[in-house]
Amino acid sequence: MTEHRNMGDGTTGAETRGERAGRREQNKAENRTALIKAARAVFAEMGYGAASVRDIVRRTDLASGTFYNYFKDKDEIFEAVVGELTSVLLQRHRDGRGRATTAEAFVREHYAAYFNFLAEDPELLALARSSFTAVRTLLDKPDVRALAKALNDDIRAAIARGILPSVDVSYLSASMSGIAFEISMVMVARDPVDPAAAAEFATHLMLGGLDKLPRR
Repeated sequence: MTEHRNMGDGTTGAETRGERAGRREQNKAENRTALIKAARAVFAEMGYGAASVRDIVRRTDLASGTFYNYFKDKDEIFEAVVGELTSVLLQRHRDGRGRATTAEAFVREHYAAYFNFLAEDPELLALARSSFTAVRTLLDKPDVRALAKALNDDIRAAIARGILPSVDVSYLSASMSGIAFEISMVMVARDPVDPAAAAEFATHLMLGGLDKLPRR
């Protein structure tokens, strides 16, 4: 039989240990969040190549060695930053494509969600501008691959609903993803950034080819 000794204030030793464990977990979560927030700001300002672990830690109230309790190196925290962003983007993609009732709406919602996501947040826009080569290296990482898997699933669902024609799902998914990424890299380098024009161009290119592109 387990003994729960009263600590004199109405709590037991087990309760106190549980509270301490709970606080430790909360502190760990808060430290990790602080590091990711700092890393996102540093990468946006300095670019992935110029940024260092020391630069990231300096943006927090944490001791320098604390970083390595959570991340192995700069690559790993950059991957975590991109992973958190893709989880938000994933939900936007699913919501937009899910409400589409035509092929044009499906394609347009896909591109609009992506381009607007990049353009609406100045820090994210700066990160995309300064670190797009590093982002490209993460395209095969699990968090980013989740975007491709979701697009494949949504295309299959749209085909089943009669919204999209019965085409090669993998080819269509790869085409839509490639157009989105490459156009986004050009879009973020422009001033002003115009996500609506980027989505319009990508949608017409995807659906109609060169003959359907808006003329300048």
